[in-house]
Amino acid sequence: MATPLSGTAIITGGNGSLGSSIAIAIAKAQPFVHLLLLTRDIRSDSVKELRDKIRLIGPRSIEVARVDLTSFNSVVSFTENTVERVQNKEIPPVTLLINCAAVASYIADQVTRDGFDPVYQTNCIAPFLLTIGLLEAFRAGDGTPNGGVRVINVGCSSMSKGSLDYFDKHDFGNQQPGTQLSSKEGNARFGSSKLIMSAAMYALRRSLVLNGKIPLNIFTLDPGGLTGESHLSENAPRSVRMAHQTRSGLRPFLRVFSKSAINNPSVPAKVIAKVAFQRDTVEQWGRERYYILDNDYQAGSVIPVLRDPPKMEALLKKLMGQIEIGVKDGCMSANGHELAYRRIRGSFVFGTDFQATDATDFGEMNRHHAFTNGYAAYPRGQGSTFSISPHRFQPRSQPALRRRRQLIQRLFLIGGVSLLLLVLIFPSWRATILPVVSLGLLSSAEDLQIQTVRYYDLSAVQGTADGWEKEERVLMCTPLRDASSHLPMFFSHLRNLTYPHHLIDLAFLVSDSKDNTLEMLSSMLGELQAESDPHMPFGEISVIHKDFGQKVTQDVESRHGFAAQAGRRKLMAQARNWLLSATLRPTHSWVYWRDADVETAPFTIIEDLMRHDKDVIVPNVWRPLPDWLGGEQPYDLNSWQESETALALAETLDEDAVIVEGYAEYATWRPHLAYLRDPYGDPDMEMELDGVGGVSILAKAKVFRAGVHFPAFSFEKHAETEAFGKMAKRMGFSVVGLPHYTIWHLYEPSVDDLRHMEEMEQERKAREKEEKEQAERSERVNTLFRDTKAESEIDNAFVRDDMETERKDQKASDDSKKLEAESAEEAKTDKSSKAPEREEQKAPETPKNKNLKDAEEVSAVKPAKEQAGAAHDEQLKQGE
Repeated sequence: MATPLSGTAIITGGNGSLGSSIAIAIAKAQPFVHLLLLTRDIRSDSVKELRDKIRLIGPRSIEVARVDLTSFNSVVSFTENTVERVQNKEIPPVTLLINCAAVASYIADQVTRDGFDPVYQTNCIAPFLLTIGLLEAFRAGDGTPNGGVRVINVGCSSMSKGSLDYFDKHDFGNQQPGTQLSSKEGNARFGSSKLIMSAAMYALRRSLVLNGKIPLNIFTLDPGGLTGESHLSENAPRSVRMAHQTRSGLRPFLRVFSKSAINNPSVPAKVIAKVAFQRDTVEQWGRERYYILDNDYQAGSVIPVLRDPPKMEALLKKLMGQIEIGVKDGCMSANGHELAYRRIRGSFVFGTDFQATDATDFGEMNRHHAFTNGYAAYPRGQGSTFSISPHRFQPRSQPALRRRRQLIQRLFLIGGVSLLLLVLIFPSWRATILPVVSLGLLSSAEDLQIQTVRYYDLSAVQGTADGWEKEERVLMCTPLRDASSHLPMFFSHLRNLTYPHHLIDLAFLVSDSKDNTLEMLSSMLGELQAESDPHMPFGEISVIHKDFGQKVTQDVESRHGFAAQAGRRKLMAQARNWLLSATLRPTHSWVYWRDADVETAPFTIIEDLMRHDKDVIVPNVWRPLPDWLGGEQPYDLNSWQESETALALAETLDEDAVIVEGYAEYATWRPHLAYLRDPYGDPDMEMELDGVGGVSILAKAKVFRAGVHFPAFSFEKHAETEAFGKMAKRMGFSVVGLPHYTIWHLYEPSVDDLRHMEEMEQERKAREKEEKEQAERSERVNTLFRDTKAESEIDNAFVRDDMETERKDQKASDDSKKLEAESAEEAKTDKSSKAPEREEQKAPETPKNKNLKDAEEVSAVKPAKEQAGAAHDEQLKQGE
C-alpha cells in the first residue's frame, strides 16, 4: 500500500536558481510532500532540467503551474483552483508556502495591467494576495505548534535600504519607460518592496491568530548573497554586475567574516528545507522569527516597525485595500471571481475591527490605469518613513562586544597590509616571513619537510544510519574480469547514484582478463571525472591489476558448473581481499561491494541499505527471463539461514570441502532469501542471515578492521562471501538481508537456452514459410476457379428463366381451361348433331396444345443455357 502524501508545498519562482534549489532540497528531505512549483513559463528549459534532477532523486510528486505574479487575475485563478482541488481531495492540504519569486529593476518600468509598479506588485502585493487566497486550502491546526501552515518569505539585506513609504514618494509610472535608475535607487526600490511584504505578512499573522484563530506561522528568511547568474534583473548597471562578480570571486575570504556573505543557492535552500519542516515548541511557535541563514532572531529586532501595533494595522489595511480594489476591478470584471472578492473583503481577517466599504477607508490610494499615465500608483500619505541602519540589520550585540570585534578586524587588516609591505620592500625578510605565513608551503626546497606522522580517530568512522548527512565516506569495490561488455551499463548506474559522489571512493580490481576491460575502464573513468556537472565526479579512484591464474572461463556453464565452484570461489575470495586491503583508508566508514553485471537497481540503494544501520546487509537478487522460461527467477542463492540438515552435511565432508547452494549434490534445505520475496511486501523488512551473496553487499568498515575477511579456504565448509557472512556472525556482527528489496541481475542465456532459442527461431521461420505458401495457393485457386460475379449472373439468369417458364405455363393452363368451358357450352346446345364432330376436333386439339407448351418451354430454357455457357466460356478465357 502506497504511503499517502503528507501535504502540499507551494514555491513561487520554482524555476529560479534559489527556487529550484529549494525544490530539490525538499524533494531529498521530504519524499512524501507534493511539490507545487509556480513559474511564469512552464515550458522553459529550466523547468525541464529541474524535473530531470528531481526524477533522479527518486519517485516524487511534483507539479508545475503557470502563475504570473504581475497579474491579479492569474493569482486569483490559481488560488481558487487550488482551494477547489484541496476541497475535492485531489491534492493534500497546503502545509508550506514559500514566497521565493522576486524581481529587481534598475529602469523605470511601465505599470502592470492592475496599475502597480511591477517590482512592488511581484515582490509584495502578489505574495500577500496569494497567501490570502489560499487560506481555505491551508491545513487545519491540530492544537499543537506543528499544526497549521508555515509561510516563508525570502528576504534580503537590501531591506536595510528600504522604507515603508518608498512607493508613496516615488512615482515611476510618470517617468518615461526605460529611464535608467542608479544602483542606489534600484536597491532601495527592491529592498522597500521586500520590507513592506515582510512587515505586512507579520501583521497578517497577528490578525489571523488573534481574531481569526487560524494557526498560521509566518517568518522571513534572508538567504544572504548568492553566487551564479542572477535572474532577478537583466538591466542591472555595470557597477552592480561587477560588484556581484567580485563578491563571488572572494567568497572564501568573505565567508571568514560572515557565513551569509555569499553562498551557492544550495546552501540557503537546505536551510529553508530544514526550517520549513522542523518541529516547534509552544514557546517557539509564539515568537515572530527572522532568519539569516540558520541564525534565528527576534523579528522585532530586525524590523522595528513590528513593535508599533498602530503602524502595523495601518500597513495591513493599506495592503488589503490595494488587493481588494485590484481583485474587484480586474478579476471580477474579467472572470466574475466574486468568491475571491468576498475572501479579501476583510471581515474574516480583522473580525469586527475592520469593516471597509470602499477604498477611501484605507486613505488615498490613487492608481495608474493599465495603459495610461496619471496619478501615482501608491498612496501619497505623510506616514512616517522606515529605515534600517546597516548595523541594526545584523543580530544585536552589546556595544562593548561590537567595538571589540571591530577592533580585532582592524588589527588583522593593519597586520596583513604591514606584512605585505615588508615582503615587497625587504626581500631579505621573505625567507623568514613566507614559511611562517604559509605554514611551510612556500618554504625553500631544502627546508620543505614531508609530513610522516598522521593521526586518525577511528571512533569517528563507525558508520551510522544517516551517513550521507554526516558526510561519511563510502568505499565502493568492484572486481572485474572480461567485463568490457558490462562497463557502459555499470557506469550509467554510477552516474545515477544519489549518495553524494564526492563521498564515494571507487576501487576496481582487474584480473585474468582477455578483453580490453582495463583500457575501457580507464577511458570511462576519465570521462566520468571530467564531467562539467560539479556533483558528478567521485572521490579517490583506485584501479588495481592483479592476475590470480583463474582458469574457469566466463561462460555460464563454466562459471556455474558444480565442479568448478570450490576452486573458483577461493580465487574470487583472494581477489576481494587484495582489493580491500589495498584501498581501505582510515577515513572510510562503509564498504559497498557491487558486481558490474547488475542490470537494474534503485539509485538510492546505498542510502536505503545504510539507514538500516546493520553491520552487514544485502538486498534480494533476481534476474529476468524470457517469457517461455517464466519471466523471472531467483538469482543469488548464497544468502541463506543455516539449517540442521546443512550442519549435519558439513560434518560428513572433508576438511577442505566447500558447500555451494543451488546444486543437487548438496541438499541443504536452507531458507533462502531469494525464495522469500514478495513483490508487494515491505522493502524494509529484515531477515537474519548466516551466509550472504556477493552481488551487492554494504558493510561497515569496522567489520573488516576487526578482522573479518573473505576466506580463501574452507571456513566451516564455506568460502568467499558465504564464509564472510559466517565469520562476521561468529564475531558478533549483525548480518541481515532484505527479502522484499530486490535488484535485478543481467540475464545470460546458457547453452541449453541458446539451443532452445535457435530451435524456436527455426520453427518460427518454417511456420511463416508454410503460411506464406498456403496463402499463395489459396490466392491462385480463387483467381482461376472462382468468380463470384459470374456465378451470380448465371444464378440470376436461371431464376429469371424459371419465372418466365412458370408464367407461360400458367397462361397456357388458363387458355386450356377456357377452351374446355366453351366446348362444354356448345355441347349442351347441340349435343346430338355435333357430337361426332366435337370428338374429332377435340382429339387433335390436345396434341397441339401439348406441342405448343413444349415449344414454349424449350424456347425459355434455351436462352438461359446459352447465357450460362457464354459465362463459363468467359471464365475459362480469364483463367487462361
